[in-house]
Amino acid sequence: MPRSPVVTTIATREDIPRVMALWDELRAIGGRAERAVTPPVVADVEERFLDLFDTYHCRVVLCSIDDEPAGMAVIRTIHPDPMSDEGFVYIAHLVVMRGKRQRGVGHALIHAATDFAIERGVDYVGVGVYPTLRDASRFYARLGFAPAALHRVAPVHVLRRRMGKDRQQPVALSDLVRRGRSIRSLPPQRRRRPAEPIDNAS
Repeated sequence: MPRSPVVTTIATREDIPRVMALWDELRAIGGRAERAVTPPVVADVEERFLDLFDTYHCRVVLCSIDDEPAGMAVIRTIHPDPMSDEGFVYIAHLVVMRGKRQRGVGHALIHAATDFAIERGVDYVGVGVYPTLRDASRFYARLGFAPAALHRVAPVHVLRRRMGKDRQQPVALSDLVRRGRSIRSLPPQRRRRPAEPIDNAS
């Protein structure tokens, strides 16, 4: 018996219940795969999705099978390097529902991202993958995605502790300039003079 086809649509405001259900699935997958860097937990996530539906540089794509939610991708055009004119379409969040995998949903979402890139005149498509999701990495590799850069993420408080900034704050150049101006503004008798050298020969 042939499988039901995968239907791809661009999400609108009327699709927000399906979008939210797929977002919950995405958060669950991210939490299991990489608890240190999970999709953001925000109180106004529904409002953010509603804003995305009206954004030219972003698109939310839905997949369904037999009129049931099967997958979703949030895609947008980005320009990550200020020193380059090259931009690309980035797949920020891609998820396939459990029970709907191995049925072409992932391919349909990548195809939608490719169409979006063509519409926007962009030559490249990129995607982020959790390091522990090896099956997903192999899936993207088979489609032609190659490693371009390794992004490492660290909490600010960890960096401060590792670099010792909590114990000793470095002096900024602006502080040195401001300190020099304040010294020059003092009367000559109040300025600190260097110590006289000691003459050991006497």
